[in-house]
Amino acid sequence: MNIITVEGSNKKRRLLAEEVVSFCIQKLMSRMRTLDIEVVLTNVNDAYGYCHSISNREFEIEIDKKLKENDFISTVAHEMVHVWQYATKQLTQKGCREFWKGKDYTKTSYSKQPWERQALRMEKQLLKEFKKIRKLR
Repeated sequence: MNIITVEGSNKKRRLLAEEVVSFCIQKLMSRMRTLDIEVVLTNVNDAYGYCHSISNREFEIEIDKKLKENDFISTVAHEMVHVWQYATKQLTQKGCREFWKGKDYTKTSYSKQPWERQALRMEKQLLKEFKKIRKLR
């Protein structure tokens, strides 16, 4: 059974974060049953969010709690794409080095990192699908 914990901010934001994480698991990793994802809603000064891989099934996501709703949903979705990338071993780390499908991209600028480019593309589609499903409820 997947474990999702959300802390910080207010109840409404925590519930929204949990809803988006659950949606992304269902869309991206529906067959995975051993994910442990902790979402921390906090003040993030230099980005909208971060994804930290503790292991290939355990993750911590930090999200800026001050984001407007669409940006908040997109950011959670973006970080969940990174969870999927790590869980499927497309994205790996060895020390401070980052590898995409086995190739070292440590010295590549942020905007050209293939995992970031993929996450940016996918977050838009996930936001669109999430809002559509949410509207139908």
